[in-house]
Amino acid sequence: MLHCPTCGRRFSADFQVCPEDQSPLQADATVFESPPVDPLVGHTLDEKYRLEERLGVGGMGTVYRARHLLIDRPVAIKVLNRLFVEDEAARTRFRREARAAGRLQHPNAVTVTDFGESEDGYVYLVMELLEGRTLRDVLAKEAPLDVARSVALMLQISAAVAAAHEAGIIHRDLKPANIFVVQHTEVPAVVKVLDFGIAKLAAELLDEEDALTLTQVGAMIGTPRYMSPEQCDGLDLTPAADVYSLGCILYEMLTGTVPFSGATPLAIAVRQTSEIPRSPRDFNLSIPPALEQVVLHTLEKRPEDRPANAAKFREELLATADRLGLEHASVTSSPNLAALRSVGTESPSGRLVIDIARLRETIANNPDPELTAISAAVSTRRADGHGPAANAVAPREPFPRISLSLTGSDQAKKRLKVIAIVVAAVLLIGSALAIRARTVAPGEPVVAASPTPTPEPTPLPSPSPSPKREAAKPTPTPEKKKGSRLGRFLKGLPRKLIPGKD
Repeated sequence: MLHCPTCGRRFSADFQVCPEDQSPLQADATVFESPPVDPLVGHTLDEKYRLEERLGVGGMGTVYRARHLLIDRPVAIKVLNRLFVEDEAARTRFRREARAAGRLQHPNAVTVTDFGESEDGYVYLVMELLEGRTLRDVLAKEAPLDVARSVALMLQISAAVAAAHEAGIIHRDLKPANIFVVQHTEVPAVVKVLDFGIAKLAAELLDEEDALTLTQVGAMIGTPRYMSPEQCDGLDLTPAADVYSLGCILYEMLTGTVPFSGATPLAIAVRQTSEIPRSPRDFNLSIPPALEQVVLHTLEKRPEDRPANAAKFREELLATADRLGLEHASVTSSPNLAALRSVGTESPSGRLVIDIARLRETIANNPDPELTAISAAVSTRRADGHGPAANAVAPREPFPRISLSLTGSDQAKKRLKVIAIVVAAVLLIGSALAIRARTVAPGEPVVAASPTPTPEPTPLPSPSPSPKREAAKPTPTPEKKKGSRLGRFLKGLPRKLIPGKD
C-alpha cells in the first residue's frame, strides 16, 4: 500500500500520485515515526491572528484554525504556497483576486474577511470558520446519495458558482474537497463553496512561466477528475468550464464514481478530452431519465454545447427537480391533504404515513398535480437580469388554511353546553353553602336537614323562671349583624337551592 504524504490517504500500487493534490505517493514506513510538527502552529501573523491547529493541506496552501486576538474570535486562515506569491507582481495579482473574492457575498460562498502579508513573508487569507464536513468526506462514507439529496446540494453549489460568474470570477478548481457541508440539528444542510479567485491567480502565474503541464507535480491547477476538456488542453476558459466540473460532481453524488478515472493525471486528462462518459443509470437505476439528461448535458465536450454558465445550469436542474417532484430548499409548491392521502397509509394510531417514492411518481406522471402554491416564482426581472423591474408587482398568493372541527357535530356542541350549565350550577351551590357556613354566629343554631329542627338553648348565667321562652329568643351577636347582608342575599336565592329549605 502507498500513502500520500500531503493528505494522508492510502492507495493501491496502481497509483503513482495522489488524485487530490498530485503529491508523489510513498510506501508505508516499516518503522513508526511521529509526524513532523508544523512550524506555523503557534505562530502569530501580523500580531493579530494566532495559528492554533492545522486543518488541512491542499495544492494552493495550508488551512489553519486560528484566533483573532483583538476580538477573541475563531477564524480559518489559508496560508498560500510560496510558489504562487514569490514576487511583487504575484502579490499584486493576489490582492486583486482577494478583493474580488471578498466582494462575493452569497449564503453558499465562504465569507472572506481579511487578507494580507506578514512581515516574515507569509501571504494569507482569512475566512469564516466552518463546522461540518467536506463533500469529499460525505461521498467517501455515504455515496451514492439519494436523488433528492444530491439535487438539493447541487442547487446550493450552483447558486454560489452562479453568483461568482455574475461577478466575473471563474472558479477553475471545483471539486468535492472545495465544497463544505455545514450541518446543524433540525435544519437543512447548508453548502459553502471555497477558494474563489485563488485558482485564477495561480493559473496566471504558472502560465507566465509556461509551467502548466500535467506531469509537473503540484503545478497543475485543478483536479483532473473534475477538469473540463478545454482546461486539460490549456485553452482559454469560460464559465462553461465550471459547469463541466459541476456535472462531474453531480455525476459522482448520484453514482458513487467519477465519470473518468485513471492511474495518472495525464491518463485522466486524455480520457476527459476524448471519451464519452457512461450513462449514470448504468450505475444507479433509481436515477430518473430526465435527471440523467441534465447530467450528460453538462458533460458535453465542447463548451458551446453545455449550459453557458452556472445560472443556466441551475435553471435547468431546478425545472427538472420541480417536474420530478424532488424535495429541495427552493421548492415553491406543496401537495395538499388530498394528494398526500392518495399516496399514504393511515396507521392504527391515526397517523398518515407518506410513501415518498409514490408521491414523487404521482407528481411526475401527473402534469398538473393538485398542488397548493405557497410562493410564486418571481419572473418579472429587468431587461439586464439584475433585479426586479421598476413597475413589477410581486403576485400575492393566498396562504392555505385548514379548518379543523374540535367538536365534530351539533349534537356534541349541545352536550357540551348542558355539561357546562350543570357544572356552573354545582359550583354556585357549593359557593353558597361555603359562604353560609362562614357567616353562622357562634350561638346561632345550625340548620339540620330534618323536617322539624330543634335548636339547643344557650346557657344563661342565672336561672330564669321561663327558660323555654328565653331559649326561643337567642341574644343577637355582632357577628350576626355583620352577616346580615349575606343573609339577605341567601334569602333572595330560590329555596330549592339551599338544603333543608322547602
